[in-house]
Parts: sequence; C-alpha cells; structure tokens
Amino acid sequence: MVNVYAASDIRNTKHNLANWSGNTYRSTDYNEVCVFCHTPHMAGSWPLWNRNYTEPTFIAYSSVMFNPQNFGGTGQPDETSKLCFSCHEQQNTASTTNLLNTSNLVNGSQPSFNFTKIHPTAALGTDLRDDHPIGFNYSAAANTNYELYTAAQAAANMGESVAAIFPGDQMTCFSSHDVHGKVSGGFVIPVLLRRLNASSMLCWSCHNR
Repeated sequence: MVNVYAASDIRNTKHNLANWSGNTYRSTDYNEVCVFCHTPHMAGSWPLWNRNYTEPTFIAYSSVMFNPQNFGGTGQPDETSKLCFSCHEQQNTASTTNLLNTSNLVNGSQPSFNFTKIHPTAALGTDLRDDHPIGFNYSAAANTNYELYTAAQAAANMGESVAAIFPGDQMTCFSSHDVHGKVSGGFVIPVLLRRLNASSMLCWSCHNR
C-alpha cells in the first residue's frame, strides 16, 4: 500500500529527515519524522524542543538605512529564530547539536545521516549581515518611514494571523518561512515560504513599495 499525504504535511517537505523520506539529506537509521525537532518528554524548551544547541555570538544585520537595535533588537537572533539556527548555523549540524531525547527505536543512539553536511545555501553561519534582519519589533519599524504595512495588514497579505507571522511582535525566521510547509495550489510552497514569491509577492506582503 502506498502512503499518500496532504500537500501541507511536513512529510512532503525537506524538513522530513526520516530515512524513508526520499530527500537528499536524511537519516539512515531514524524512521520517525518529528523527533529531529520535537520530543513529548524531557524537552529543552518551547515548543517541546529536542535539540541540544548552544548558540554562538552572531554578527547582526545593520546598515546606514536600518539598524534593528533601534527597534527593540538586541543584536542577536530572537529566541524563536534560534530554533532554526540549531540546524541552519553550520553545514555540519552534528558539530553544533545533538538530540536531547533520542529515539528508543534505535537503542537511544543519536541519528546518523547519509550526508555529513547540509547544503551550503542552507547554512547561514554566524555573520548575518548579508541576511534579512530579524529579531526586532516589527510594529515599531512599521510606525516609521520604512514603507512597511502594519503587522495586521502584512499578516493578512500572507493569509495568516499576526501571532503566527510576528510572534511577540518580532520579525523572525518564521515571519517568512513555515517550517512545516504551507500549501498553495495543491503543492507545498518552495523553500518553505509563507507565500509564493512570484513577482516578489512575499516581499510585497510587508513592504508597501
């Protein structure tokens, strides 16, 4: 019997690291899907996080046009985005993280993978000066002359709630990406985006010109 899943299911995304997923980067011995990020017991933090990650000091985005620290930023990624960096900081994710609670289906050993490193474009490193700014209060920035929609309008443009797009009113990795996969036209949007970016529509969700 062939299993067929809904397009919005994480099992149809690159974040499915199970050994049966068919993805280029996947485990060789774990057949579970959620365990790579979540555990129902002995979790490290919200949201039942299963990765043992000690974050480094990041070099934050800053320019003459926009400094996140002027809008509640700390110069470091917000707590929500740090969840992403537990995999996406280095190519060799095994060097930065282990699972807090390993699968008892494989005698409690850490998972192994068919590749040592993730794709280089998926490893952002610690220098974030070449990446979209995160970790600042979106509404505070939108109330200035940065030509941004309000948080409510930006979220509506993506068909989402403000809480989902701007948790704690923060611009985070989750503001642009749905880590579990969002469906549009029967398929998961590429690169796990919140909105298809044809004609820069994802950008236009927040930027009004």
